[in-house]
Amino acid sequence: MTGGWIQLDGVEQILPYDGWEFEQLRRELLDCLYQNGYELVVPPLADFVECLLGGTNDDLDVLTVKTPDYVSGKMFGIRADMTPQVARLAALHLPVQEQPVRLCYFGSSLLARVPSIGGSRELLQFGAELFGSSSLESDCEIIRLMIESLRIAGIDSLSVSLGHVGIIESLFEQFGYKESSLENALLDALKRKSKPELDALADREGLQAEAIEIFSNLIELNGGIDILDEAENRLKSVGNNVPQLLSEFERVVRRVAEENNGVSLHVDFAQVGGYQYHTGVIFSAYGPGYGQPLAKGGRYDSVMAVYGTPCAATGFSGDLRLLRRAIRGECKKAVMVPLDSNVPREQIDALIERGDRVIHQLPDQTRASLIHTCDREFVCHAGEWRVVPLTIEGEV
Repeated sequence: MTGGWIQLDGVEQILPYDGWEFEQLRRELLDCLYQNGYELVVPPLADFVECLLGGTNDDLDVLTVKTPDYVSGKMFGIRADMTPQVARLAALHLPVQEQPVRLCYFGSSLLARVPSIGGSRELLQFGAELFGSSSLESDCEIIRLMIESLRIAGIDSLSVSLGHVGIIESLFEQFGYKESSLENALLDALKRKSKPELDALADREGLQAEAIEIFSNLIELNGGIDILDEAENRLKSVGNNVPQLLSEFERVVRRVAEENNGVSLHVDFAQVGGYQYHTGVIFSAYGPGYGQPLAKGGRYDSVMAVYGTPCAATGFSGDLRLLRRAIRGECKKAVMVPLDSNVPREQIDALIERGDRVIHQLPDQTRASLIHTCDREFVCHAGEWRVVPLTIEGEV
């Protein structure tokens, strides 16, 4: 056989020496969530399609790998996002209507298609969900944990973008665009921040002048937290519950700014990511040199009702593979124990206890072959064993 193996597009293997770096990061992230009161759950990788989608997310439906289940005759799939599974687990098995419930998770997810150029179809997803609290404090807690998780991962110069899907939905309801043929067209224009598209819609569909003005304002209202004052001036006369939602959003943004020093905050009133799924404050975190979010999340109060247990919910998730690429650094090398040496076992154990790696040289293993995994070795000087830098000089 002369041909090489072809790997599925959008998936990747974790090779030495990245495996332990992934595992160490996973442990640190889950430890952080555990210390903040979040209990670990492990949903199944595959499930019936309706259990994977949460009932409200067409975008997720397109990304889910599906196949017939020859046992039940139903369609099952491999999860593309763990959040609906965690929500279902909480709704069916935990007292989310009686008290706040905090859950965290980690596992693989698979996408049916590559989400972006150079993107990955296989995610090592981690995240946290807070059920049963509609308070602004719960939004702030989840955002703080997202930021803390990325800092643990070594991401410096964090930038967090915040929006509020509820404000946009309220405006759609006010002008009668909710669930109409115009809803998706307006969402596309807001997503691209395209005022010419709004003008074209106005000409073609005869949209109200007031609606065009307000949606144009949403496009213009993006920037630092100072933009909140401008938003209040432009949207204060809007009816429905927009002023109340705006006030709540402002309190969340200002509190996040107070609690997370050193994080650059960006407010975007035209942010519509996950509109079909989210219901309130939404947020995305970015690092230097990465155009796609390293983690994201938001409030999704309507999802729990699908499982017969209506309650508030908010959370965030990220991809460990993406984080690892963002912080890729040097692999920690080991200490070599030379062949036929009599290094005292207690000295080797002491090294391991303090976190060092130790590799014993084998008879068919040259010192030169170990230079890629070891950077130090045990040597004996005047009857005393000590650790010194590894060299290959003088090897026969």
